[in-house]
Amino acid sequence: MARRAFWRFNGADMQWWYTICYSLGFVLLSPVFLYKMWKRGKYRENFFQRFGCYAPDLFRRLGAKNEQRCWLQAVSVGEVNLAFTFIAALRKRFPALRIILTTTTSTGYALAKQRLPKEIELLYFPQDFPWIVRRTYNLIQPDVVALMESELWPNHIWEAARRNVPVFLVNARMSPRSAARHARFRWPFCRIWPCLRLVCVQSQPDFEHYLAAGVPREKLRLTGNLKFDASLSPTGEHAPLPRVGDGRPVLVAGSTWPGEEEMLFDLVKQIPNLFLVLVPRHVERTPEIVELAQRKGVTVALRKGEPSGGGDCLLVNTTGELKRFYEMATVIFVGKSLAGNIGGQNIVEAAASGHPVLFGPHMENFKEISRQFIEAGACRQVTDADGLRRAVMELLGDAAGRERMTAAARQVIAANAGATERTVDLIAASMKQLKV
Repeated sequence: MARRAFWRFNGADMQWWYTICYSLGFVLLSPVFLYKMWKRGKYRENFFQRFGCYAPDLFRRLGAKNEQRCWLQAVSVGEVNLAFTFIAALRKRFPALRIILTTTTSTGYALAKQRLPKEIELLYFPQDFPWIVRRTYNLIQPDVVALMESELWPNHIWEAARRNVPVFLVNARMSPRSAARHARFRWPFCRIWPCLRLVCVQSQPDFEHYLAAGVPREKLRLTGNLKFDASLSPTGEHAPLPRVGDGRPVLVAGSTWPGEEEMLFDLVKQIPNLFLVLVPRHVERTPEIVELAQRKGVTVALRKGEPSGGGDCLLVNTTGELKRFYEMATVIFVGKSLAGNIGGQNIVEAAASGHPVLFGPHMENFKEISRQFIEAGACRQVTDADGLRRAVMELLGDAAGRERMTAAARQVIAANAGATERTVDLIAASMKQLKV
């Protein structure tokens, strides 16, 4: 009895316990995060926005509020790419709505700064301490908050509830692993779910996972995956791409992780005349990948910093260009799927490029999407490096097979399009109902 009573926190108790745990985690993990930020670079610009410190000109721009405002949070590059499509739909529906986009990572911030319209304000997302969150809410003064995919920060959401600001979880996903964690550690989330206006989920399995985690059924909506709509969006204006391959077949390997580059360099040596465009998931790994290529006897040119002609491989050491390089491929491999159980990466953007797509066995974070593509014959899953080699060789020699895969992919994407509009419709209806 005493143990059960101990966990019956009221709202204030819950917030203090969570903040204490968050503070301990912040202190213990800060060295790791700071090292990663230093390694990735470009972290200094507006670094202290993460702690609620804002420049005076930002207070001047946002201080006097005379319009409705939407605060949109997109954690990193993948979510920021989705945010561009979502922002365009919001602005079309609400021309007078002022949108403030926040992001967590320096890579996401750099991409957003490069591509956002100038009238969209860009900030770093605040650390989830109550006093920092309050200061950011005082600055932004949102009328509605939209969180992309899985951005469930309790103090952020509780502050919105205190201010009667509706919060929407957009393009929400929950992997089986996350669902198991939610089932074990329900105590912070039992006070979060009631504060959300709607949870707009990507798929039926996600719907079931959120339901099992304790989200009331009436708050759940199956809207589909914004990635399908984002894959059809234009890439915008960019610097011209280099010529690659000089007529050779081109394998574009996107979002690769440690262990996969070694397999791909072996592939270049095994398949005559193949040219590799390698786009690692983290650009700061460029030096180690160049060193690995030298050991493997593969000649590498860099997208930025060296002439990019000739050789066996172009190593893309820039951010935000993957979609454009996919369009230059003969065959595509989507990484973070072959070396280790690390969850996979978005295959929709690759499939929308009009070229056949391969990926490895570890697609836990994109299980539903990969299932749809595999069942339709729109992509191919390989089990190991040898399977990748055989699949690439087969597709390079079968133009008709490549066309069948890409035609099937177009059908899958078309059948799943429309999630953005469905989500915006739900937000618009809620805002009207709430008289926001």
